[in-house]
Amino acid sequence: MINSELLKSFITAADMGSFSAAARQLGRQQSTISSNIAKLEDDLNVVLFDRKGKYPQVTEAGLALYDSAKLALDSAERFENSAALISAGSPVSLTIAFDEDLPLTPFKDWLQHIHKQYPIMQLKLLRKASIQIFELVKNNQVDLALTPSLESNSSFYEFTAVGHICYMFACSKQHPFRHKRQISNDDLATSTQVVASSMLESQLVQTVAMSSHRWYCEGYDTLLAALQVNIGWAFIAVDQSAPLPEGIVTFKPDFSATHHSAQYDIIWPKNKVLSEIECQLRDQLATVVANLSRH
Repeated sequence: MINSELLKSFITAADMGSFSAAARQLGRQQSTISSNIAKLEDDLNVVLFDRKGKYPQVTEAGLALYDSAKLALDSAERFENSAALISAGSPVSLTIAFDEDLPLTPFKDWLQHIHKQYPIMQLKLLRKASIQIFELVKNNQVDLALTPSLESNSSFYEFTAVGHICYMFACSKQHPFRHKRQISNDDLATSTQVVASSMLESQLVQTVAMSSHRWYCEGYDTLLAALQVNIGWAFIAVDQSAPLPEGIVTFKPDFSATHHSAQYDIIWPKNKVLSEIECQLRDQLATVVANLSRH
């Protein structure tokens, strides 16, 4: 197996145009770079540089091997970095579940951070109704989950309370409520309401479902699509740090004098000992939700 230091010396010298420049770039002595390249040439039985002139020139054989050398070095470095992460306790795979009634936009930067910080980890993202998430956690099929708080403590999961997420009344810009100054309970009751289907299995359905004319939609994206084509009005989670989704406006009925929000928790299976990295991810996710709560 070819030493990655030899490949790095060859690639850097080819890129910089001289052994001395490569030495400065890598923080090595010029003699070390020269020795590394000579050793690589011996191992390959190929001349990589023509040393007749003032500066070494990459030979045709060197040019032909350059791309392969970069691929080999990249692979070796990924291998070493992956081994270091695993040795440090990084999970090889992780399953994270989000309440399906939440928008994912506020969490995109966090997901990108996970990809950059833990490139070898296979991440499985789920969007499920909270009752389904609780069942998956109970069966140890989810490592971390963001869900609405239960009214009582559960015997099958651990949790951290992470903050409140704002919910608002919303409709499309074409809906009659858009230009109506006063919206009564009767207005809500006689206009089609778009309701999250997760409410069907929740005790909150009697509180949230205010109209006798309802469409039930599974998940935030489906509910949002129904609003955008002016099916009706809805009570949805809102990311107050970002603009409203295209074509959507919020409104406040006459009876609603306060802001509405729901408490959310991060949960994980009972008696599961979180790794250091899982604790970091949990705390980072908690920070995202806490920031949403402050807006």
